[in-house]
Amino acid sequence: MRVTGSMQNLQLLKNLRNINTSMTEGQQQLATGQKISKPSDNPVGVTYQMRYDTDLARSDVFLSNANTGYEILSTMDSLLQQSSDVLKRARTLALQASNGTYDDQQRKTIAAEIRQLKEQMVTIGNSTYNGKYLFNGQKTDQAPYTVDGAANDQTDPGQFYLNVSPAVKVPVSITGEAVFGQAGTDNAFKVLDDLADALDSNNISGISASLDKIDATADKLAVSWAEIGARMNRFELMQNRITNEQVNLQAQRADVADVDFASGIMDLKMKENVLQAALSTGARIMQTSLIDFMR
Repeated sequence: MRVTGSMQNLQLLKNLRNINTSMTEGQQQLATGQKISKPSDNPVGVTYQMRYDTDLARSDVFLSNANTGYEILSTMDSLLQQSSDVLKRARTLALQASNGTYDDQQRKTIAAEIRQLKEQMVTIGNSTYNGKYLFNGQKTDQAPYTVDGAANDQTDPGQFYLNVSPAVKVPVSITGEAVFGQAGTDNAFKVLDDLADALDSNNISGISASLDKIDATADKLAVSWAEIGARMNRFELMQNRITNEQVNLQAQRADVADVDFASGIMDLKMKENVLQAALSTGARIMQTSLIDFMR
């Protein structure tokens, strides 16, 4: 087949067009950081990219749940520490007041402090996280306790959970009655009320009896406290697991869709060199004419 000048010109233009198209694609990838800008670039890769994006979005939700659960339980942990401190102070005061050297006026003064401690315990029981009550089960929009009726106030027995994976949900809430004791029994509020009444009436035997009740209340609180600690550990483990999974997913997605800038820049530079060589060669070819052959 005879190669004509026209064919050479057409082939040169075709090669230049291909090189320019390839350079444009390389520039687009470097500008966006993505190998795939449309499905036709890599139909199989797009499928994997979409799957990884979906998995990452879902894991973000699970990680947010794990973080929220940990923060709620951390708040509860602090509140139970405060409750323990209240009971310790009440026990110290009761022990002092049971001493026969105290007179009735001194015991009335201690009774006033015990009532303040009881109000503080009610405040703890009505604590919130992001505007939601922590110790009223699923009724997070209602305060579980009143100052006057706390000893007999019943809290909601429901529990709410947070999903930390498609198949795993961890309980977050703990009812007030699990922490402070059952309504109508010797719960924390009634123990403090009874102690204050015994102090006001100078009832030494009642004051002494309150010591064992305070200890029993503290033991019950400690059980819930330990449960909170165990759940915090569970959420912390899930945080670490989800974070590690996200690192793996991001690496897999990067292999499919993200540009390796170092190699991308080198590839673009190589294409620029090819373009310059093609232009230089083409200029020499296209300048050849019949007169050049007649010399």
